[in-house]
Amino acid sequence: MDKRYENFIIFLAPFINSVAGIAIDLYAPSLPSIGREFSVNSTVMQNTITITLLGYAIGQLFFGFMSDYYGRRKAINFGLVLFIIGSLISMFSSDITTLLIGRAIQGFAIGACQVVARAILVDNIKGERFYIAILYLSLAFGLGPVIAPYIGGYVEELAGWRYNFLLYSAYSFTILLFVYFGLKESLDPAHKKHPFESMKGIKLMLADIRFSSGIIVLGTSFSSFLIWNVIGPFIVQEHLSLSSSFFGQTALGVGLCYLVGTLANRVLVKSFKPFKLMGLGLLLYGSGLIVIIFNLNGIDLYTVLMGTMLIAFGQGFLFSNAMAKCMSLFIDRAGTSASLQGCLMLLIGSTVTALTSQITITSNLNVAEIFILLFLIQLASVIILIKSSSTRYAVQAQES
Repeated sequence: MDKRYENFIIFLAPFINSVAGIAIDLYAPSLPSIGREFSVNSTVMQNTITITLLGYAIGQLFFGFMSDYYGRRKAINFGLVLFIIGSLISMFSSDITTLLIGRAIQGFAIGACQVVARAILVDNIKGERFYIAILYLSLAFGLGPVIAPYIGGYVEELAGWRYNFLLYSAYSFTILLFVYFGLKESLDPAHKKHPFESMKGIKLMLADIRFSSGIIVLGTSFSSFLIWNVIGPFIVQEHLSLSSSFFGQTALGVGLCYLVGTLANRVLVKSFKPFKLMGLGLLLYGSGLIVIIFNLNGIDLYTVLMGTMLIAFGQGFLFSNAMAKCMSLFIDRAGTSASLQGCLMLLIGSTVTALTSQITITSNLNVAEIFILLFLIQLASVIILIKSSSTRYAVQAQES
């Protein structure tokens, strides 16, 4: 393969993947102001995130099947055009219903970004460069939730919430130009799979206790990291009367903690087994809970934020290792496995945000209750994942 084109793919795949990273969080600092303009409460506004995640989950499966049958170019072109349409609908919305429609379209469309970004790397990059490219892909997605709320907070203050959706449109249109003029179709015609063929493996995957428990770890991990962007804008701006840009700074801090945890895991995994690092993640999660419940009288930003940052740091260890475990189980069905994994993870995330939106946050205790429930589910799932993996290894050892 032409070296210049290979370099282009290594640049383009993370660029595409970054859309999924910013899609949920860029407008998060604007949630309170949008709610005031449309005269709706915080519960309804938080559901604009829930519906995005739900669309994202469905889009993962749809575009996974589409890219394996119709090709990578058609899937990503269609996805990016849809994302621009959803962004513009949201930007020009005059009521909450129209905004929800726009966000649902955006969520569905970003399913194409993650699926195709992974697929074009697998198709085009081989050997040692593939692992370097995967690192760039992960960092691009991880940096989105870190930087997006920080930028979105200042856009909200300087220009208003609609300009965040204009930024979505401009950013995705730029990527669309790179894709349209630079990306070549990389799906081998011999490897085309009809959607019905791809769906056959889903039942097999769901029946594997390691896969299903790993998915629950991923879903609760993703939800734990997402919680601050759901409840944080209302805590910071409405309860504490601080600015949207200040919330963006707190979200930046939480995101950086997750990113540092992920990078630390990459270093430590060379010396420690993945399950031990997941145990460390749970220990950090528990420590964060203790910090949050240290002060239960009203909302104390310092303890809530410090506890949430500790929890986010722990998720860097839990998410990475659970992801690696799930991806290693069905190598012969990697595309379907990745799509199903992403779909179920996001369904869990959308369920958690929907339930969170029903809770009125008046004290640290309300925040702790959300995290405690997720912690208990995650703890049980990690234990099941470890035990089921150990049992399978023991059976394989006896058979050999």
